Amino acid sequence: MTRSAQKVSDLARQLNLLPYFQKHQGRSVIEAARDLGQPPQEIMADLNRLWLCGLPGLLPGDMVELEHSLKEVKIYNAQGMDKPLRLTPTEAGVLLLILESLESLPGLSNQEAAISAATKLRSIMGDYSSAVFDSTGDSDAAGVLSVLRDAMDQKRQVAFTYHSYSSDNTSQRVVSAAHIFTNEGETYVTAWEDAVNDHRTFRLDRISNIGLTQVASKPHSMRLKFSADDPFDIAKQSDVATFLLCEDAIWLADYMAMTIDEQTPVQVDSDGKKWFKVSYPLLSREWFIRFVISHAESIKSIEPADLQESINQKVAHGLSAYNVDVQ
Repeated sequence: MTRSAQKVSDLARQLNLLPYFQKHQGRSVIEAARDLGQPPQEIMADLNRLWLCGLPGLLPGDMVELEHSLKEVKIYNAQGMDKPLRLTPTEAGVLLLILESLESLPGLSNQEAAISAATKLRSIMGDYSSAVFDSTGDSDAAGVLSVLRDAMDQKRQVAFTYHSYSSDNTSQRVVSAAHIFTNEGETYVTAWEDAVNDHRTFRLDRISNIGLTQVASKPHSMRLKFSADDPFDIAKQSDVATFLLCEDAIWLADYMAMTIDEQTPVQVDSDGKKWFKVSYPLLSREWFIRFVISHAESIKSIEPADLQESINQKVAHGLSAYNVDVQ
């Protein structure tokens, strides 16, 4: 999970403690840990943050007023944050779609739980469950999601046009949808593609001209290993690029899976700018080359050497179109 996504997840977890303890006044942290499935130490740390939050000039407890210890937690003033965070229409629609795909998935260890959860969600959404895709903001992505839902219900393959940002190419794909998930506000589908004999992940807003085929789907669900914390298998990526990132662009590490090497001393150039050693999983060389070129003023000393050479060749080829002699 990227640092920005982790921050959002942490904030949601902390805010959900307020309605929980508001409803269960005097409950202990140990009891809350059992109910919420969190370590007691994490709950205490979150309560400390909530107690200390506020504006400049305020003291602890002036914003969120509470008393907390391992034995007892009391909320006196939650500042109106006394209801659990709700699913957005997009999140509810995607969750229902995933649950419906699990209802008929063979070999699922606890299929009754998926059926029960889907039934409850459908009863809550009512007739709006069929229209949720039209109210998610992006009508194209909503239409794609609707077709994927039909494909999974009818167990048929889908064909579509896909623009890949990693290779910057557009291609025709025929796949069997296996799993739909959201990550940092975007919706993705993981699907089996016969052409590569493996699962591939596609972002819905980059899919166009989608339609059902008459071919039965083969999602190979039993071969699909999905982790919500690492949906793109970044941790399994063995190829890694290392480089120096300028302090002016260090914000990129908050939005991408970059790791700052805290063991390597920070370098300072002749202009007084600081440069940090950073590593990044090399999921796509083509995408990384374009990324480096677009941030050329903020990145240098790239390894491995053959990757730096590929970047140099790409730059030389581009400048040659302007009759610029590259030494």
